[in-house]
Amino acid sequence: MKQVPIRYVIYVLVLGLLIVIGLLWRTGPKPAQRENVETFTEKRISFLAVGDIMLSRGVARAIVRTDNPLTPFEKMESVFRFTDFNFGNLESPISGNNNILGKGLVFNMHERDVAGLKAFNFKVLNLANNHAMDQGLKGLQQTRTVLAANDLTFLGVGDDLDQAWQPKTIDVKGVKIGFVGASYASINDNGVTRNEYVARMEDKERLRRSIEQLRAEGADFIVATMHGGTEYTRRPNDTQVDFARAAIDFGADIVIGAHPHWVQVFEQYKGRYIFYSLGNFIFDQEWSRDTKEGLTLKITLHSRKSSLHASSASFTRIEHIELIPVVIENFSTPRPATEAESEQILKNIGATERIINP
Repeated sequence: MKQVPIRYVIYVLVLGLLIVIGLLWRTGPKPAQRENVETFTEKRISFLAVGDIMLSRGVARAIVRTDNPLTPFEKMESVFRFTDFNFGNLESPISGNNNILGKGLVFNMHERDVAGLKAFNFKVLNLANNHAMDQGLKGLQQTRTVLAANDLTFLGVGDDLDQAWQPKTIDVKGVKIGFVGASYASINDNGVTRNEYVARMEDKERLRRSIEQLRAEGADFIVATMHGGTEYTRRPNDTQVDFARAAIDFGADIVIGAHPHWVQVFEQYKGRYIFYSLGNFIFDQEWSRDTKEGLTLKITLHSRKSSLHASSASFTRIEHIELIPVVIENFSTPRPATEAESEQILKNIGATERIINP
C-alpha cells in the first residue's frame, strides 16, 4: 500500500480542528450575548447635614429687614454649592398667616421663605420636632402642602402615626438614600407631650419597621435623624442614646441629631457614626457663645454597584465625613467658622480631626 504523505495527514487534522472550532463558535455564547458578565459602576455622592433651621422670630425679622429670603443662607453658599443635596431639621411650621413672625416659643415662618431652602438645595427636611404643632394641626398640614408644592421631601409627620413613620427615599445619581426621623416630643409649651401626628423617639418598634421597609425598597444608605436631648448640654441623655443605638442595630448607616442648641459629642457604634446634636444652624439665640455655634457635616458616600444587582462586592458606604463648624451672626445667618473658632468648637466635643475616615 502506498504510504500517505505526512503533510496530507496534517492538513486533515488541521481542517478537522477548524471545523470543530467553528461549530463551537456557532453554538457557544458570543461576547454580546453574555448576559451574566458582571460589571461595576462607581459613584460618589455628597450631602450636607445641618442642625436646627428656624425661620421665625428673630430670623424672620432679619429677612424682613433685607427683604430677601436668601439672607440666612448666603454666607454658607460656598459650602452649599458643592454638594448633591442638603439635609436639615426645619423647626418652624408654615401656618399660611404671613403676618405672624413668631414669638416666644411659638414659631411660624413666612411661606415665601421656603425660597431659601429651595435655592440652597435642601431637598430633605425633618419635621419631627417639638415645634411641629406650634400652629396647630392646620399649620402642620399647611407646612406639608407648601413643602410638597416646592418639591421638598419631608419626614417625621403625617395625618396619623403610620404616615408620620413613613420613611422617605431620594434618588441621587441612581443611588437610593433613605431617611427616617422622630422627636422626643411634639409640643413643649403647653404641657402636651403626645399627639397622633409626629413620630416619637420612644417608639422603637415603628423605628425598626421603617428601617426594614427602606431596606426592602432597595435603599442603599439609610439616615436616621432624631430631635431630642437635654437643652444646653454637651452630652446626650439616655433617650438619645437608646434611639440612636437602636437605629444602628436595626440597620441605619448613620444617626444625626438636633434640638439641644449646643453641639454635642459624637461616637462610633458598631462601626457607624452617631452625631447626637449638630446644634443650631439658622437660629436667633445670640445670648451665648455655645448657642451661636453649630456643626455641619459634609458626608461623602462611595457607591459601587454590580450590573447583576446581587454581588457581595456591591456597597454604598461613607468614604469620609468633613466636620465644618459654623458661627451664627445677626440673629440669623451662619458662616463657616474661622480656624481658631473651629478649633475651639471641635475641642468642645473632643474632636481632633476635621476629616473622619471610617
